[in-house]
Amino acid sequence: MIIVSSSFISWGQNWRDSLSAAHKAYKEGKFKEAQEKFVRAQRLAPEGVDLSKDIGTSAYRSGDYSAAEKAFHAALDKSSSSEEKSRKWHNIGNAQVKQKNYQGAVDSYKEALRENPSDEKARYNLAEAKRRLKKQEEEQQQNQQQDQDQQNQQNSQDDQNQNPQNQNHHNQNQQGQQTPSNSQNQSSRNSQGGRASSSEAQKLSSKKTERMLDELMKKEMETKRRMHGMGSGGEKEQVKSGKRW
Repeated sequence: MIIVSSSFISWGQNWRDSLSAAHKAYKEGKFKEAQEKFVRAQRLAPEGVDLSKDIGTSAYRSGDYSAAEKAFHAALDKSSSSEEKSRKWHNIGNAQVKQKNYQGAVDSYKEALRENPSDEKARYNLAEAKRRLKKQEEEQQQNQQQDQDQQNQQNSQDDQNQNPQNQNHHNQNQQGQQTPSNSQNQSSRNSQGGRASSSEAQKLSSKKTERMLDELMKKEMETKRRMHGMGSGGEKEQVKSGKRW
């Protein structure tokens, strides 16, 4: 019996020492160390002793918000009064905000207000959590839209890379569509060339006609001169040979 009693006293002393060391570390601002010592003290604590709140608070101060949320939930199960439950729900909401779990924080602050409707801090934090939740949802929608646009652009690029023949066929069609225009240009040039040839032919024909007329006029004048010369000589000859008695 004496041995058992001594072991019990030693075990109790270790629990108190661990708890004391945890409080000391917390006061010194060594929150991570305090968290570990509170967890050790909880393991050594007698039945009915709950250090969940101390574990949660030191974990929150050390930045381990996930462990803090779990510890506050554990403390909530052992809370009796509505006011105490409201504080625990409030603490849970604060830990969730730090983890950017704004929807969870909204729900926790609502629970805090159900337990204590006069908690103005919980009311203010609820409004802030709602604002952050709305902003988070808008950012998520924008990111999803950007991802969708990038995916569509990538799919379009992949389609073009996988079907180069379609692109070549499209280019050939465009070239084929330009052919009639080239034919029209060639036809227009041929038409203009034909008109030019016809005009030159008309000019040549006109010059030829003028030369022919000039030659005919020259011949006619030559004929008139000859006829005029013959007529003058005959008259003189008659006068010369005639005798006037």
